[in-house]
Amino acid sequence: MKQRRENMKRRIGQKNPRQGVIVVLTGFTLVAIFAFVALSVDTGRIVLTETRMQNAVDAASLAAAQEITAAVYAAGQGQGSANIDANSIAVEAARAIAEQVAEANGVFIDPQTDVRFGKRVYDGDAGNWPIAWDATPFNVVQVVARRTNGDADAPDGQLAMSFGWAVGRSQVALQTSATAFVEARDLVIVLDFSASMNDDSSLRSGLGETQAENSLDAMWDSLVAADPVWPGTSDSKFPSDGFGLVNSYAGTYLSSSSTSTIRAALGLNEKNPDGSRKYPFPQSGRFSNGTPKNKLSNSSSDSRWNDYISKVKNRSGTYKKKYGYRTLMDYLQERRYSSSKSEDLWRTPHYPFHAVKEGTSLFLNFLTDLDFGDEVGLVSYGKWAVKEVSHYDGEIDLDISSDPITSDYASIDTIQRRHQAGDYSGWTGMGDGILNARELLVGDADDPDDDGYSRYGARPTMIIMTDGQTNQGPSGWSLPGGFNWADWTDYDGDGNADYSTSNWKKQYSFWEATQAIERGITLHTMAVGAGADRDLMEAIAFAGGGIFISVPGGSTVADLESQLLDAFRNIASKVPPAKLVYELTAGN
Repeated sequence: MKQRRENMKRRIGQKNPRQGVIVVLTGFTLVAIFAFVALSVDTGRIVLTETRMQNAVDAASLAAAQEITAAVYAAGQGQGSANIDANSIAVEAARAIAEQVAEANGVFIDPQTDVRFGKRVYDGDAGNWPIAWDATPFNVVQVVARRTNGDADAPDGQLAMSFGWAVGRSQVALQTSATAFVEARDLVIVLDFSASMNDDSSLRSGLGETQAENSLDAMWDSLVAADPVWPGTSDSKFPSDGFGLVNSYAGTYLSSSSTSTIRAALGLNEKNPDGSRKYPFPQSGRFSNGTPKNKLSNSSSDSRWNDYISKVKNRSGTYKKKYGYRTLMDYLQERRYSSSKSEDLWRTPHYPFHAVKEGTSLFLNFLTDLDFGDEVGLVSYGKWAVKEVSHYDGEIDLDISSDPITSDYASIDTIQRRHQAGDYSGWTGMGDGILNARELLVGDADDPDDDGYSRYGARPTMIIMTDGQTNQGPSGWSLPGGFNWADWTDYDGDGNADYSTSNWKKQYSFWEATQAIERGITLHTMAVGAGADRDLMEAIAFAGGGIFISVPGGSTVADLESQLLDAFRNIASKVPPAKLVYELTAGN
């Protein structure tokens, strides 16, 4: 027992040789743990700072790009040129707002060196959108936030590390950037070519007789000035001295009720030495390929003059039995409005069609000045719709069918200007117009190989115009079951539809609009004149995320034209909101 106690004392008093190793290991471990803690603390601060810098430049670049879109919109309201160049106020405003937004987010930028501009352009071969820096007009803004200054106390000083001594580094350089751009658009203009598009220049115009007279006189004057001739001849269709006694604006009054007597009295039976009529009826129409037909035979000419005379002698009011330029122009608009019957009415300023032409030309000119990479296609509709990808009329031969949504604005303008009201019959098939525009942009939904002509990276957009009430649709069509109007037309967010209709032809137009919307297309609409379906057009624009413009028409054609110019300018300047570029192409 005594021996056992002595042994225990010896063991207790004996030193453990491993105790020193544990102390050393513990010291190394504490150092490593502290280093990791220090690294994690500083890494967290770096990540937090970079995140704050990135958020700041994201916001700053978007705000700067919005200054450019605001300048474009202001130009659309007649407040300056559409073109945004290096010397424009928009650039300096963009620099200033970028600095303000960055500062509000606690980040320093130098607006002169850290904000740069460029132009986003489409590379058709590569199918992408490289950025050409410093190229004008600017539609891209990049904002850079730097903390690269060796002086940590400077606004752009490097981030001081709290435990830098633990890892041998006292501060770290940081840099973030963000690029925002104004998206280019692929636009299809959907124009109403129905016969009602000449109503404002006819004698039954709601604008009044004086306005109608001015319009009819202008129509005659334009035809005399254009001086179209019969194919293969030098004979004018519209001689400046008229046709016998049909030789004045107001017209020659003849009291007779006999068509043959009136025709003879007007001198319309006179013949040339070769036996042909001296005053043939001035319009013979076009063949289906667009070629104008030859001068009418004597019997056909007499038949056309007879129809004109019959209409005028049976009129009521001021122009009853008055045979002149005004009643002749009115007759062509009322009875022979399509190009298949009157080949030269496209040359005349008939309204509201001419105002739409002028508005479309202004729209295209604005896009030319803007030069943001927008491309344009054209669809027209009457009783049916047509993708306007070519035009041949014996004078010009255009074909853009290989690239129907194009940057060749001049061809689009020429095509739309060489049409006339009622070209595709007199009805209003807006639904078919929307369908054709959708197919141009994104293809036929039933054909997996048809992707349409809209470019990847551009905003597909439709501009739909009408002056009336849509009254055509596919035979037997009905609104699909389960269609919920409130999903599309709940303007005030109360869960109820603010627009619906039981008219199946209007339903068809709206349904075609929803099919376009579901394919990502933005829809803008214009309702022109007192008879336009404003409720439907407003509903389509609301559902399509676009703008609705009501063009009331006013009391004169000048009012109408001014309003339409403003409307087209407004839509042209409504560029999409700025977006961030998340991936740039190599080299950018």
